[in-house]
Amino acid sequence: MIDTAQAVLCGHMTNTSINNTAVNLDGLLEVLGKNLYSSPNVAVRELIQNAVDACQRHKLETDDPSEYFVRLSCRPDLQQLIIEDNGSGLTLEEVKQFLATIGSGYSRLLRHETGSEDIVGYFGLGFLTAYIVSSKVQVTTTSYQTPDQSWQFSSAKGKTYAIAPAEKVTERGTRVVLQLEEDYNNLASASFLRSVIEKYCCLLQVPIFINAETEPVNDLQAPWYRDADLSPLRRSKLDLEFANIFETAFEPIAVFTLPENPLDLKGLLWVQGSSTYASSDNRNLSLFTRNMFITDEDKELLPRWAGFCGGVLESSQFRPTASRESLQRDNYYREVSAFLHEFLVGELSRVVTEQPASWRRIVSRHGQTLLGAAITDDGFFQASYKSLKIPTTDGELTIPELLKRGDGSIYIKPSSEAGHEEVLFRARGNPLVKGYLFGATGFCQKYQDWQGGQIFMLGSEDSRRNVFPGHIPDTKFETVFKDLFENDNYAVAFTRFEPDHIPLIVMEERDIVTKNRIEADEADRRISTAALSLARLTTAQESKTQERTIFVNLNNELVNRLPEMTGTKRTNLAALMKSLMEVLCLDSAQLETGFDGVFSDFNQAMLSLLEGSK
Repeated sequence: MIDTAQAVLCGHMTNTSINNTAVNLDGLLEVLGKNLYSSPNVAVRELIQNAVDACQRHKLETDDPSEYFVRLSCRPDLQQLIIEDNGSGLTLEEVKQFLATIGSGYSRLLRHETGSEDIVGYFGLGFLTAYIVSSKVQVTTTSYQTPDQSWQFSSAKGKTYAIAPAEKVTERGTRVVLQLEEDYNNLASASFLRSVIEKYCCLLQVPIFINAETEPVNDLQAPWYRDADLSPLRRSKLDLEFANIFETAFEPIAVFTLPENPLDLKGLLWVQGSSTYASSDNRNLSLFTRNMFITDEDKELLPRWAGFCGGVLESSQFRPTASRESLQRDNYYREVSAFLHEFLVGELSRVVTEQPASWRRIVSRHGQTLLGAAITDDGFFQASYKSLKIPTTDGELTIPELLKRGDGSIYIKPSSEAGHEEVLFRARGNPLVKGYLFGATGFCQKYQDWQGGQIFMLGSEDSRRNVFPGHIPDTKFETVFKDLFENDNYAVAFTRFEPDHIPLIVMEERDIVTKNRIEADEADRRISTAALSLARLTTAQESKTQERTIFVNLNNELVNRLPEMTGTKRTNLAALMKSLMEVLCLDSAQLETGFDGVFSDFNQAMLSLLEGSK
């Protein structure tokens, strides 16, 4: 037996009826006002957009060379805002179809019929925003198709409307009067209207006026509408001026104009003049479709590493969301993102080879960020690796400079702490890459992957073997030096290294330090049982307990003469050498509370030597 639900789904019930869906207009307006749009002020933008579309419609349908305009008039004393245009106007049937029907817009229909990219509207919701800010809306319109007939449409909150013949005001066009709600009386402010026009309508080709002004507010010319015969120098100057309008926080120092492309994407990108760091993200992108501003908050079209770039983009193929305040993340959006990535890399690479002075300015401000860009993009890496600068202990150096001063190798300091080996490298004149800064280690490793060569990470076994090439366990000095230096916290090893004038190096054994701390009673109280057990497993292979090793340089003359000395002189000189090298090799964090003791030992050794020389 078929139950009721199955009968409905399978069409077995014969008394089923089809009904029209009802719309709760109060609920719809509340949704629009509170959720769809970020601010009710967008009603001004939407009504300007409708007026501009009316002008474009008349131009498309008649090919009339007339001068078009949109004018906004403020009447704050009456709480009124008036928007007028000399566009196509509406016939009686069009008033019923496009003003009295929610979601029905002539702009969308016209764009589909003509394929024009100058028509801005799409969803047919723009006029509905007037009801959000107004207690009453009155529209007077005269169509170019019926120039002897004018009509007046009036509605309170859009729930009911009236249409009646009207006295002819102009030859053609539309006049919209908003009786503003008290909360939105700011919409009748000339300064507010100017800010809206300058933001949303600055690139529209139809001039927009306020009150009786004779100069349009939107007098900005986009670079892609300029005369093609302009000289490169003049075009570059105008591009920079245009970029400065949209880059309000920083000064653009290099501007790149998009070439013709299959995406029909127009615009330009620029490099900001401010200094950036690894975490900086100042991407600034203003997006327009059909010359109407959409958003300046959708920066994801630019690569993540391009935190020092801004731009203005215009495309008729951008698809705004229903609120027209952001873009849909469709296939076109992703294609634009990929294109901009490739374009930006190409332009930066071109600057490297063709504009060395500009490139030096860019590198001086964004060197660290550019290292990250080179790591992520092979093409950019190839173009820039010889000129990008890497932070080192001797300032910022290029790869060629680093290799020259490092005897063909790259040495990386993995942490900001002072290190034992750093003393040797400073004495040798070999700079250390500050590998703890963003991009530095990755850039050097990428260079090694591409070009080969040796990289030594300080603190690694490879680095230690490179610095101390082979320990010498049995020497004639072994007993003397072990008696002088070796104890529960210091081991002694004999080796040879350059430069000869460094007698010894004090090296902290980090693994042993970690093991000793974990095994301490204090660690048992601070660390959970599970974490402590895991840590003990990783350090159990370490059998030594001495936290520092003193590497004695058998090439050093002082070291060779020390065993020949006797008594307190030898003891004091050894103490002096040890305390001095501890100060140089280990920082206060490593020495912890013993730092003051090292200076005390150094001072006492000096005093003892002075006493012995009397």
